[in-house]
Amino acid sequence: MKHLPAFSPDGGRDPYRDPELAEVLRAAAMLLRRNLWAMVLTGLVFVALGLVMAQRVDKLYRSSTQLMIERPVSSPIEVEQGGTGGIDAGYVEGQVLLLSSDDMLRKVVEQADLLEEPSFQTQPPSLLRQGINWVKSLVPAPAASAPAASEEERRMISAVNTLSDLVSVDREGETNVVTIRASATSPRLAQRIAQTLAQSYITLRLDQREAEARGLSDWIDARASELRDKLSEAERAATAYRIENNLIGDAQGTGLGGQQLTELNAELIRSRADLAQKRASLEQAQQVLSGGGDPASLPEVQASPIIQALRETQMQLELRAEDAARIGREDNPRLSQIQRQIAAVEQQRRDEIGRIAQVLANETEALESRARLLSEALALAGGETGQESRDALKLRELERIVEAYRTRYERYLNNAGLASELQSFDTSGTQIVSAASLPLEPYYPPTKVFMILGFLGGVALVLIAALVRNALGRGFASIEEVENELGLRVLSALPLLSERQSGPDVIRREPFSDFSETVSVLRQSVMASAQEMRAGTGAPVVLITSAEDNVGKTTVAASLGEATSAAGKRVLVVDADLRFAGLTALYDMEDSPGLCEILRGQNWLPDIEPPEGGSLEVMPAGALRGRQPSGYFETPHLRTFLRAAAAEYDFVVVDGPPVANLADCRILARECSAVGVVMRVGRTSRDVMRAAIRQLPRQKLAGVIVTGVPPQDPAGRWSLGGGYTSSAIRAVSTEPRRVSPATASAIAKARKQEPA
Repeated sequence: MKHLPAFSPDGGRDPYRDPELAEVLRAAAMLLRRNLWAMVLTGLVFVALGLVMAQRVDKLYRSSTQLMIERPVSSPIEVEQGGTGGIDAGYVEGQVLLLSSDDMLRKVVEQADLLEEPSFQTQPPSLLRQGINWVKSLVPAPAASAPAASEEERRMISAVNTLSDLVSVDREGETNVVTIRASATSPRLAQRIAQTLAQSYITLRLDQREAEARGLSDWIDARASELRDKLSEAERAATAYRIENNLIGDAQGTGLGGQQLTELNAELIRSRADLAQKRASLEQAQQVLSGGGDPASLPEVQASPIIQALRETQMQLELRAEDAARIGREDNPRLSQIQRQIAAVEQQRRDEIGRIAQVLANETEALESRARLLSEALALAGGETGQESRDALKLRELERIVEAYRTRYERYLNNAGLASELQSFDTSGTQIVSAASLPLEPYYPPTKVFMILGFLGGVALVLIAALVRNALGRGFASIEEVENELGLRVLSALPLLSERQSGPDVIRREPFSDFSETVSVLRQSVMASAQEMRAGTGAPVVLITSAEDNVGKTTVAASLGEATSAAGKRVLVVDADLRFAGLTALYDMEDSPGLCEILRGQNWLPDIEPPEGGSLEVMPAGALRGRQPSGYFETPHLRTFLRAAAAEYDFVVVDGPPVANLADCRILARECSAVGVVMRVGRTSRDVMRAAIRQLPRQKLAGVIVTGVPPQDPAGRWSLGGGYTSSAIRAVSTEPRRVSPATASAIAKARKQEPA
C-alpha cells in the first residue's frame, strides 16, 4: 500500500502512517462539497435529456391474456370424470414453445392484418447497416443456391421478426396457466395482437382435434362396414346350410319332428315380435330426428351412457355460461368459447341419436332377414330327411362364426359412436382465464426511470471527472495535498486579488480585509519559523522564492514587508531577483542604485536616524553590468550585506528569483535564516514544486505560501481555519507609517500613476 506523507506529533513528517478512515471520509466529503453544484446542474441537464428522449421514443403499450392449458380429453365422459387428473408440465412447456413459434406468429400476422400497420412494415436500413452491407458487397460471395425471396415474403419475415420481439409467452410458476403479453404502439393494436394469438392457438388446437377424430371415425366406419358385410354373409351361409341339410331342429342329426316344428314356429314368432318392436323404435327415432318429438322419450336414448354424459356436460356448461355472463362484458371471449362448447355438445347429442337410429335400422334389417329365412324353412319342412352328425357339427361351426362376427360388429358400432362423438366434441383443452386487456398507460419509455437514471448518470459523470482530474491533475487540490505531498507546512493561503489591486496597497488601505488577515498570519508563521532556524543574533532574514514565475512571489514579499512594518517593526525588503526585478518595478525604483552595486563592492549604510515606530525600506535590484546574477551572489559582499541588514533591522525580507534551474536561490538560501516557497492555486504543478524543494536546503524550509485562493472557497480546501466576521470593527488610525525617503518617494510616485 502506498503511504501518503503525513506529519508526526512533534512536527516532523511521518511517511509511514496510513491515512485514517476519518481522513478518507473527510476527503470524500470535500470532493462532494466541491462538486455539489456541478453534480446538481449536470444531473438536471441529464434529467432534461432523459425527458426529451422519453418524448421522442415511440411509446409502447402492453396487453396480456391468460390461458389455462390442459391435455385435451378423448370424450365428454372424461370431462365428467375430471380430464387427465393432473398438470402435465412437459405438455404445457411444449405448448408455450408452440405459442411463440414462427408459424403461429405468421398466422397472427395474417389474421390481424399486421402488414398494414406502420410499425410492422419494413423499415429502411440504418446508416450502420448500410455501411455493413456495403462492406459485404466488396467481399466476393459464393453463388447462392436457394432462390431469392419475393418482396411479399420479405415483408412477412420482417413482420414476424418484429412481432417476435414484441410478444412474450411465459408459464406462471409450476401451474398450467400461460400468460401472453403483447406490446404495440397503440392500446388497441396491443389488445388485438394478444387476442388474435390466443384465438389462433385455440383454433389450431380445435383443428388438430377435429382432424384426429375425423381420421379415427373414418377408419372405424370402414371397418364396421366390412364387418357388417361379413356378418350378413355368415348368417346367410348358416341359414342356407340349415335349410339345405334339414337342420332346423336341435342339430343333433335326428329328423325334423313335431317338437322341432313347434320350436321353429316359436322362434319365428319371437323373431316377428322383435321385428315389430324394432320397427316401432325405428319409426319413433325417425320421427324425433325429423323434429316431431322429444329425443329423451326413446328407451335407447335413455339407456345410452353417452347421452347421459352429454346431458350433464351441457348442464355444467350452461351454469358456467351464466357465471361468465354475470361477471364479464358482452364481448367476453370466455363466454363465446363456452357458448360454442354448448352448441357442440348439442350437436353431439343429435349425432348420437342419429347413430342410435342407424343401429335400430340395421337391427330391423337383420330381424327381417331372419324372419324371412324362418318362414322359408317352415315352408320346406315337409321334405325333411335325416342328416349325419358331421352336418350338425358343420352347422355349429357356422353359427359360431356368425356369433363372432356379430360381437365384433357390435363393438365397432359402439366405437363408431364414440369416434363420431369425439369428432363433434368442441374442446381443445384450453380455456381463456382472462381476456386480453386494454392498456391505458404506456409501459415504455419509463419516464421516471429515465429521469432518475439521467440524474444519477450526471452525478456519476461529474464524480468520475473529478476523480480523474484529481488523479491525473498535475496541480494540488487542497492544503492537505500540499502538506502530504511535499512534507511542508502551509504557512498561509492568500486570497486572489483582482488585476487592479496591489498587495501592499490592500495592506495599507484595507487592514481588515481577508488578504490583510492572511498576510498577518503569514508574518507570524514566517517570523516564528525564522526565529527557530536562524543561528546567532540579529533579525531573521527570510527568503521568498517560488518554483516558477508569475505565481505572486513579489506580491507576497512586498505584502509581508508592509504587514511587518505596520506592526511597528523596522523592515528591509530586498529585491534579489536581478533578472526580473519585479519588486523594483512595483515601487518604481528602476533608476535607483541597489543590490547589484552593493554586491560589486559599494558601501551600504542604513538610515542614520531610524524613525520611531515601524518603517519600511526597499532595496532595489540595481543595474546588472554584463555578469550573471549568480556571479554577484557568489561574492562575499552578499553575506556582509545581509548580516549588516540583520543587525540594523527587525526583519529582512529577500525577494529572490524562482528556483527553476538557476543557482541564485541556492546561494541566497545558504545566507538566509528561512525560506518560504510560493505556489499558486491551479498553476503550480506537483512535479515543479518537488523539483524546486529538492534544490533548497531542507533544514531552512519554513513552509509553503499559497496564493490565488478563489474567493468562493473561504473556508474550504484552501483555508487554514474558519471565517471570522464582526459588525462592530473599531476605527483604526489611518496615519501613514514612516518609511525611508527613497521608499516614500517611490510610493508617492506609484499612487500618482494609479487610475482614478
